[in-house]
Amino acid sequence: MPRLQLKRGLKANLPSASMLAGEAHFTTDRGTLHVATGATSKLPVVPAIDDLGTIAAVDGAADFLILHDASAAGQKEGKITVNAFKTALNIPSSDLDEKAAVVSGGTSGYIWGTNGTDGVIRMNASMAWSKDAGNAFVTLAVGDVDCGTF
Repeated sequence: MPRLQLKRGLKANLPSASMLAGEAHFTTDRGTLHVATGATSKLPVVPAIDDLGTIAAVDGAADFLILHDASAAGQKEGKITVNAFKTALNIPSSDLDEKAAVVSGGTSGYIWGTNGTDGVIRMNASMAWSKDAGNAFVTLAVGDVDCGTF
């Protein structure tokens, strides 16, 4: 029975010239498929995300996220490093958990912090409401509450 074999090789050796539109190239080291759209251009076929393995640890500076750019023309999928994505969300790259910001564009932080005094909302001994100049936190300070007499 006849078989069809795709051109195959290492990703570093993918051709960049003399391709035929529709010609497929399979990378044996990365497991990706690329289809030529012209003599010098090709598009990657995006993998089925639910078929991929799970990453044990994230290197924010080197690891990528696949992002679908709805406003892009042509190939809409692109890549962004984990740290660049965090920067776009105004989350410091060193943070490993979800956080909230007090105002749009403000520094993200935990609402209560680790002990109620170092989060986005903080408690104090007097009654006041203030936000720091860097938008990193809001302080709600509660003093004595006198409910009067009866």
